[in-house]
Amino acid sequence: MFFVRLLSLVTAIAAIVGLFVEIPIVSNFAFWLMVGAYLLWIGINRMGEKRIKWQLILSIALTTTAIVGIFAEIPIVSDYAFWVMTAAYLIIVASTDIVRTGDQ
Repeated sequence: MFFVRLLSLVTAIAAIVGLFVEIPIVSNFAFWLMVGAYLLWIGINRMGEKRIKWQLILSIALTTTAIVGIFAEIPIVSDYAFWVMTAAYLIIVASTDIVRTGDQ
């Protein structure tokens, strides 16, 4: 599980850097790399038992809005779809319990 978390974080960082620096392939598909990093993170981690689930709902709503904003014109979201997706990723990463017993 550590490898998948690391892969997710590296993918997200590469996508963000790819916006500011021209990296072949990464710069062209930065949004989709961020979606992939989000799916990797959400697929391998669980929300904490004591946490409120509003973070998960907000993150899924932002992700759905960002993806729809790519294909259909949504006034502000379509212009900033990558950053909406990044916000969804940061919410899900921040609200995940990383240290659990037996997970090392």
